[in-house]
Amino acid sequence: ERATLIMATPQVIRNDAMNGIIDLKAVDLLILDEAHHATGNHAYAQVGQLFQRTNPKGRVLAATASPGSNLRNINEVRTNLNAHNLDLCKREEPLLKAYDVDMKMHTHAVDLPPELELLISPLQDHFNQEVSHLQRLGFMPTKAYIGTGDIERAQQSTSRAIQQRDVRGYDAARRVADLRRIHILINLLQTQGTDVARAFLNRAEEEGRSGRKTNRMLALPVVHQLRLALNDVGELHPKSTIVENLVKQELAAKPEGKVLIFTEYRDSVERLVDLLQQHEGLRPDAFIGQSSRGAQKGMTQKQQLAQLNRFRSGDINVLVATSVGEEGLDVPAADLVILYEPVPSAVRAIQRRGRTARQRAGSVHVLIAKNTRDAYVHRASERQEENMHRLMTRLVRQKQLNETYVVGENALDAFKVKTGTEILPAKAFLDGELQRLAPTRKEEEVSIEKESKTAKRNDTVAPPLRPDQIRPQAQASLFHFDQPAPSPGESEKIRHEIGVVLNAAEQEIESLSDVRGDNEVVLIDHREARSTLPTYLNGLGFQTRFTQLPCGDLRLSERVLIERKSSRDILESVKSGRLLSQCRSLAASAQRPLLLIETGGEGQYSVHPNAVLGALAHITLDLGVPVVMVKGPLEAAHFIAVAMRQEHQALERLHQFASTSTKEQADVRSTIARAGRELEAIMDQPEASHPWLDDHRQHLERCYRHALEPLVKQTPHLEPILMHFTPDIGRLFSASDAVLVQATGCSEDEAKETLALLHGSLTNR
Repeated sequence: ERATLIMATPQVIRNDAMNGIIDLKAVDLLILDEAHHATGNHAYAQVGQLFQRTNPKGRVLAATASPGSNLRNINEVRTNLNAHNLDLCKREEPLLKAYDVDMKMHTHAVDLPPELELLISPLQDHFNQEVSHLQRLGFMPTKAYIGTGDIERAQQSTSRAIQQRDVRGYDAARRVADLRRIHILINLLQTQGTDVARAFLNRAEEEGRSGRKTNRMLALPVVHQLRLALNDVGELHPKSTIVENLVKQELAAKPEGKVLIFTEYRDSVERLVDLLQQHEGLRPDAFIGQSSRGAQKGMTQKQQLAQLNRFRSGDINVLVATSVGEEGLDVPAADLVILYEPVPSAVRAIQRRGRTARQRAGSVHVLIAKNTRDAYVHRASERQEENMHRLMTRLVRQKQLNETYVVGENALDAFKVKTGTEILPAKAFLDGELQRLAPTRKEEEVSIEKESKTAKRNDTVAPPLRPDQIRPQAQASLFHFDQPAPSPGESEKIRHEIGVVLNAAEQEIESLSDVRGDNEVVLIDHREARSTLPTYLNGLGFQTRFTQLPCGDLRLSERVLIERKSSRDILESVKSGRLLSQCRSLAASAQRPLLLIETGGEGQYSVHPNAVLGALAHITLDLGVPVVMVKGPLEAAHFIAVAMRQEHQALERLHQFASTSTKEQADVRSTIARAGRELEAIMDQPEASHPWLDDHRQHLERCYRHALEPLVKQTPHLEPILMHFTPDIGRLFSASDAVLVQATGCSEDEAKETLALLHGSLTNR
C-alpha cells in the first residue's frame, strides 16, 4: 500500500490481484516488457484482461522487439492489453540512432561431408519408403518435403482411425511412431553431428530398458548398422570446427569479451562445452532449463542464477545455452552470439540476436547446413520477420492502430532530465532533441508535376474498351435495374421493418453473448487454485472463493456441483478406477451433478477407447450424471457462466411462482376438509385399501379394475380372464385368442367371446 512503484513477474501480479493483495483499480500505469507473450493462457494476457476490467481508465505501456509473426498473434496481444496506439521505432530513426550500436549479421552455409551423407543415405531411403506406404494408406500428405508438423498430423489421423475401429490405424500408428524417431535422428545427423546422434541412440536404448517403446526402432536393420558405424567414427559435422574457430578468434581479439552460443539440444550443449574446454583461455559452461528427463537432469533456479552471475563477472567467458537463455539474460557485453542452428520463429530469432550489441558493437553468426532442415527453417524465419513489419504497417494503414495520438500538454511536467551540466524540464529536453535530430531538408525540391511530361498520342494503339463493350451480351448492367423510387410512406415502412428485425437480432445476440457474472460467487476447491479457470471466471465478472469441497471441483448453487477433468485427468482416472467413485459421490452430494471434461483439442488415448466410452456410458446412463465436453479452460468458464445464468433464472422463476401463485380461500378449505376425511378413513379402517397409501403398482391395479369394472358386471363369467393381465391393460387389448388360451387356460369359445367383448362397442346406460 505504501509503494508507488512495483516491479514483479506477471505471475505474482496475477496471483496477488486474484487474492485481493493488489488492487488494480489503484494502478495508474501498467508497464509490460516482452509484451508479445500476452497471448493464450500466459500470465501477461491474464494480467492485461484483469487490468482492463478492474481499471478501464488505466494506461498500459507495452514494449517488445517482436510483436508477432502473424496477424492473429498481433491482434491477440492488442486485444489482451487494450493497445490501440503504436510507436514503431527502428534502428535508423534519429531518436534511437544516438543509442544504437553496430550489430553485424553473418551466415555460414556449410556442406555436409560425403562420409556423413553416406551414413544418412540408408536412413533417408527407409524414411522415404515408410512415408510412401503411409501416403498410400491416406495417413500422410502427398508432398516432397515431410516435416515435423506432417508427422504430428499423421499421428492424429491414426488416433482417429483407431477410435473409429479402423484396423489399419494400429499398424499405421506403429509406423508413424518409428518414423518420428527416425526423422529426429536424420535431423540430428544433418544439423548437429554424429556425437549428438550417438547420444540420442544410447538414450533410446536406456529408455527401452525402462519400458518406453524405442526398442522397435533400434531393432530396424538401418538403425542397427548406423550404430555400428557411429562407434568407429568421430565427429564428422563441420559446425563444431567453425564454432571453435569463431570463439578462438573473438577471444583472441577481445580477451575480456564474452561469447553466447545457442543450440536447441542439451546433447549439443554438452558436446560443445567439452570441445571448447580443450582450448587454453576458453572458460565455457552450460546454461539449460529446469526440466529433467531420465538421466538428463536440469538446472535449478538457484544454479541458473549462479551461472549467470559467473558469466557476468567473467568467471565464464563462453556460455552455451538452450532456448531458455533467449530472453531475460542481463548480459550487456556479449560480443559474439553464435546460433548453432536457425530457429523457425522470427520472435525467437530476434530475441537471440538481442543478446548482443546492447551497449557496444557485436556480431551474430548463424550456422546453416545446406539442403537440410536448417535451410527451410532459416528461410521461414526471414519471411516471418519481413511479414511482421508489413503487418504492423497494414494495421496502421487500416486505422486499427494509431501511429499518432494525443498526449496531454502537461504530461511531462513532473519529470526532469539531468544532462552533463544542467537539469532541464523533460518537455524542453524533448523539444530540443527533436529539433537537433530532425532530418535536414533539401533547399529545393523538384516537383513531380514539373518533371512529368505530357504523353504523346499514339494513334497505332486502339482506345480502351468501354464497360458495355466488355460485358457479355446476356449479362445485365446496373442500369437495367433502374426502378422508380418508393413513396415516402413505403420507405418509412421498409425502414421500420428493417429496424425491427435488426433490433430483434441485436437483442438475441446480446442475450447469448452476455455472460457477465454480476459478482455472483462460485465456490472452487483449493486444488483448482493453480489452474487458469478461476482467472477466466474472474474475467467474466464472477467472484471466486476457494474452499475445501468434500467432492467436486466447483459448486454453483445448492443444487449444481461440477467435477472438472482435463483429457489427461479423465484417462488417469479411468485407469486408476477413481472416476466412478468420484461420480457416485458427486451424484449423492447434489441434485444436479455434472462432469465437465476439457478435451484440449486432439487427445491421445493412453488406454483403449472402449474403456473410456464404457466409463462415460456408465456415468451417464447408470449414475445419471450428465457429461459435457469443452475444448479448454476458456470455453469451460463460458459454459459455467451460462449454466450459472440458467440456474439463477430457474431459482428466480421458482421464487416468483411460490410468491405469486395463491388459491382462493374456499378451494383451500375444501382441499383441507377432503384431506381430513381421508385421514379419518385411514385411522378407522387401517386394513382397508386407501388410494393415498398406494404404491405405483397398486395405483395401476386400481386403475385397471376401475377401467374393466363395466365389462366384468356385464359378463361375470369372464372375470378371471379379464383380470389375469392386471395391471397391463395394453397387453389385454392387444392379445389374440391364442394368447388368451395360452395365458389363462380358457377355452377357444371363451377367448373369442372375450375378444368380441373387448373390441365391441360399450354403451354406458
